[in-house]
Amino acid sequence: MLVPFIRTLLLYLVIILAVRLMGKRQVGELQPSELVITILISAVASVPVQDVDIPLSHGVVPILTLMAAEVIISSFSQKHIRFRRMLTGNPMLVIKDGHLLQPAIDKLRLSIDDILANLRLNGIFDIRDIKRAQIETNGQISILLKEEKQPATPRDLGLKIQPVGPFYTLISDGHVISDNLTSIGQDEAWLRKVIKAAGADTPEQVFFFSADTYGNTIFTRKGTDL
Repeated sequence: MLVPFIRTLLLYLVIILAVRLMGKRQVGELQPSELVITILISAVASVPVQDVDIPLSHGVVPILTLMAAEVIISSFSQKHIRFRRMLTGNPMLVIKDGHLLQPAIDKLRLSIDDILANLRLNGIFDIRDIKRAQIETNGQISILLKEEKQPATPRDLGLKIQPVGPFYTLISDGHVISDNLTSIGQDEAWLRKVIKAAGADTPEQVFFFSADTYGNTIFTRKGTDL
């Protein structure tokens, strides 16, 4: 019983290492080659997990080989445009000036319902509002609205806005994240002062607290039910 447990744990760690080295894409953002590698790694890893008579190296070596192949292919494709296009294909325009482009949609083997569903997920319910929409190489759809349909920005309205920087999590479930505190140029004395003003005596009483370099903060005390 102990042997399968150890073998599974070791393979789990190897797969985590492989995935970390290959990048941080989400599943829906994988290129074809990355998706193939992911499926193959899953298939290879399952064999020695299910059969303890198979040497563990028969799972580890193929996983490391696939990982190395993916890293090499990715590095090569970054430097060679033709190879990258051969591997991943090209984006394809499916809507232009509010009109569906049937030849492109047929070539991609998509249905009109697929296109419309993707548009709705992006908050667009009228294709006449679209200037250009294309299917990217990872299968996602990118959309450019017509100029008159694009949302107004504060600059368009002549508004003066307060600057906002990236927010850093400083307290997570009562634990202070010192590295992020340093990133915004503050110390724990400042942190305690701010959370006290917000209604918490100690970091342990804070469920979530984040701040940016401009002094903007987000505070949630433990036990708060909104």
